[in-house]
Amino acid sequence: MKTVDRERLDWTIVVILILVLGFVCVIVAGQLALRFSPTWQLATNMESHLDPNSDYLTSRPSGFIEPVDASILTQPGWIDFLTPGESIITGTPFPTITATSSSVPTTMSSQTATHTATVAASPTNTFIFIPWTPTSTRKPKPTKTNPTSTNPAYTLTATQNVTLTAMATSTPTTQTPILTPTDSWPPEIGTTPDDDVYTLPGGSSLTLNINLVSNGDGSYDLAYYERAAPGGTGVFLDWAIIEIGDGTNWYTVFNWGNNIADTNSNMDFNILPNPHDPEESDQRDIPTSALYNGTGIVIDVDAIVPPGTYSFIRFTAPAGDSDGQMEIDAVEVLP
Repeated sequence: MKTVDRERLDWTIVVILILVLGFVCVIVAGQLALRFSPTWQLATNMESHLDPNSDYLTSRPSGFIEPVDASILTQPGWIDFLTPGESIITGTPFPTITATSSSVPTTMSSQTATHTATVAASPTNTFIFIPWTPTSTRKPKPTKTNPTSTNPAYTLTATQNVTLTAMATSTPTTQTPILTPTDSWPPEIGTTPDDDVYTLPGGSSLTLNINLVSNGDGSYDLAYYERAAPGGTGVFLDWAIIEIGDGTNWYTVFNWGNNIADTNSNMDFNILPNPHDPEESDQRDIPTSALYNGTGIVIDVDAIVPPGTYSFIRFTAPAGDSDGQMEIDAVEVLP
């Protein structure tokens, strides 16, 4: 019994000596290692000397820290991540093919069949198909076949001549004319001056039917007569705009009041006596010698409009003139 206790004591002493000796060796090895590099510094390319450990200790978060943030991980392909709103097709099933049974002849006469198919188009562009009738009087015997079979057991020998005839009709398009509203021809306006004058208020228009032909002859085509001045010495010419139209287009052939010379009329202020400033003033005194038939203003429409027939004439009294109106005694189409 004493021998066993002594052996245990010896092993205890040996273990303690080994541990002490090992600890001393570790200390000695550490001191020797410090002799070669007592201080060290990590060389980096970013020129940063921050200590991540100290920064972590001074600003340590209070909660649980995940080793890797889940938000930086790439989502799987079936999650709406890379392309929001894009649907991911994981598989496209093949379309289901539904076979329909049909009756086809298993045998047919070897006699050549000739037929003609005619396709005719009705005015409503509906095609009518007229089926053909074979010249052979033998009728093939229909036999129900397997729809999944790819090699039908019959032989067909036929020659066919097909004639397609298409007849189409087209309806010609017609252009609907633009309706031009006209006023009733005032009884005061005749074709010769008679001092029975129609008064058109300023800011309003009067549209009448007329038959005026522009043929490019270079002579005057239209005359309108103003109210005669007292004593028959001429007229006091009001502001006035005259247009002619063909039902679609309108052309201004005379405009007194815009101070642009109407060189296509006898009211061209470049040839009028007694110059004014402005030249086309309202109520300008025009002497009889400068007028047509004493009170007429004549206009050459060929210098303004294209050749053709014009069925409408429109008088406009501009607003703002001195007496608030223009006067029309007569309108005459010149030959």
